[in-house]
Amino acid sequence: MKDGMFVFDAAVHCQDFTDRQIKPGSDGRRVRVLREQLKGFIDLTARRGPEANPGFSSPPDLDWANAALFEKSDTDLAMACSVPLFAHWKAGLGPVELSYELAKSNPSRILFTGGVDPAYQGLDYALAEMERQVKEWGAVSMKFYQYQMRGCQWRADDRDVAYPLWEKAIELGIKMVQFHKGFPLELGPVEAFMPNDIQYAAADFPELNFGIHHLGDPYVAETISIASRFENVYLILPLWFNQYFLQPHKMLHRLGEALLFVGSDRICYGSEAFIWPHIQPYIDAWATMEMPDELQDKYGYPQLTREIKEKVFGINFANGLGIDLNRKRAELGLTA
Repeated sequence: MKDGMFVFDAAVHCQDFTDRQIKPGSDGRRVRVLREQLKGFIDLTARRGPEANPGFSSPPDLDWANAALFEKSDTDLAMACSVPLFAHWKAGLGPVELSYELAKSNPSRILFTGGVDPAYQGLDYALAEMERQVKEWGAVSMKFYQYQMRGCQWRADDRDVAYPLWEKAIELGIKMVQFHKGFPLELGPVEAFMPNDIQYAAADFPELNFGIHHLGDPYVAETISIASRFENVYLILPLWFNQYFLQPHKMLHRLGEALLFVGSDRICYGSEAFIWPHIQPYIDAWATMEMPDELQDKYGYPQLTREIKEKVFGINFANGLGIDLNRKRAELGLTA
């Protein structure tokens, strides 16, 4: 816990960007492009933020990962997120199997988010795999990456392709589904990751929560607008914290707008570990962050009160997933 506040990291990854992921018959260009893109972004944010991870392209050692989360930081609970980008990767960019192994290594503290793709894998297979990941591997959520390659993408509001997924999620007891939005990985088109398709889905499935990662950057205004109008849309902040150290004023504007128009009940902390290996600086930054008086006066942004910080640190994500945080605290022997 951080100063008595429960810290639930909504975005931890076991990604694999190495050449061993290149599919047979592929020239490996997309894998290498993504690796270079991420290296550039990591090096950029490290100019003013936490040190970069030179071994980011390989999956983390599980003992090291647990130590980084629960011994070297104030993290209490974490979500191992899959990234189901399959087109050019043997096992997916963020292999479901690696996320599951991480969760299995510490089941009381690490939850598992699965992932499927109904366009690439086929709807019937995706539905069966969702059920398997929930019933056999204990997935509590699903995360989706909706573009695989030219001619193979899908929308969250597609009644034939997507709505059966949301019906299956509800049937399986899943309370939140999550989406990579903005930031196309490798050479995908940015417009494929606009958040607009979440609107009809959120309206038609009010009993299901929809989590949007990265504030949909570069579609930040659209993402905030959507979340402001649909009470079952959550904003999950990985990368925002990485960018904060580099561009604090710009990131405070984004946060201020989200708090002003969406409120403080559906914004969630996430570190994007383990691409960045040092987690505590993000926790410390959020715990001590203040909204400058200038931005409050000029734009009407709220103060960053302890109540807001506590909600973002863990309460909101737990609520969105349907997790009883008081029971979890007791299970882990934590008291405020």
